[in-house]
This record gives sequence, structure tokens and C-alpha cells, in this order.
Amino acid sequence: MRCQSRTNNALASICSARNVGMGWTIQRPNAASVENAKELGVMMGAGTDAHRVASYNPFTALEWSLVDSKNAGGVQRGPAQTPTRADALHAYTIGSAWFSFDENKRGSLEPGKVADLVVLTKDYMTVPADQIGSIESLLTMVGGKIVYAAGPYASLEGAH
Repeated sequence: MRCQSRTNNALASICSARNVGMGWTIQRPNAASVENAKELGVMMGAGTDAHRVASYNPFTALEWSLVDSKNAGGVQRGPAQTPTRADALHAYTIGSAWFSFDENKRGSLEPGKVADLVVLTKDYMTVPADQIGSIESLLTMVGGKIVYAAGPYASLEGAH
């Protein structure tokens, strides 16, 4: 795990070594956990535990993070504690790349980075939140190569 702080000098000095593992709970009931992390300059990553406790489908986890979810203590989160769609997507992409020290190679579409991208059945940013889990990939590219194609893109599967 990495830690980083842009706004807390004490935390920044503690985290100056690249591989510091740490965790804490912020006890501010009137503030959102995502907002607390952003305020402290703490990078957020997201993912799934795969088949044992969750689906491999990232959209299932993204929907959970935005709709009807509970915090680690089992308490229902309110709207003020729910991340925005952009924050949840950022955690899944560049946030997770940052935690694996890959933020200069992947996590965002930029010149010089690998071309990992998907064409989706629905627009993640505008579909009703309770339908995010039903989003599917029509085209998946990893490292600039098509690794999955369906629907109107099915003829491209295996094409390089």
C-alpha cells in the first residue's frame, strides 16, 4: 500500500518512503469518507475480491459503491458518504494504477500509456445508478489489442 498527502505535512512526512503500509479510520460522522480522503490527499483505489465474495464484473462493484451500500461497520451510507460516479471511476482506474506503481503506464488514456479501454453497452456517467451493474463491454482492448468483441464489434475479435 502507498500513502500520499498533499495537504497534511505530518502525514506527508510519515509517508515519504514509497512503500509505507498504513490504515486508519476517520471518526467524523458528519463528513463523507470519500470527501475525508480527498481532503487529506489520500489516494483511493478500488477493485473486487473476485469470485469468493464478489463478481469479477467491475460494474457490479461500481453500482454497489453508488447505490444502497453499507460501510465497513454495516451501517447504511447516506448520500453525503457516497462517492460521485467520477470519483468511483477514478478509484478503479488511475487510483488502482497508483497503488501498483503503474500510474505512469496505465489507468488513464494518455499518450505513452498502454491502450486499455472498453466500449460499453450503456453510458456509465448517465445510466440510472441502479442499472450500472448491468453494463457490459462490447469491445475490450488491453495494451492496444482487441481481446473481446461482441455485438456490432464481434468481427473485430482477434484483430490486431
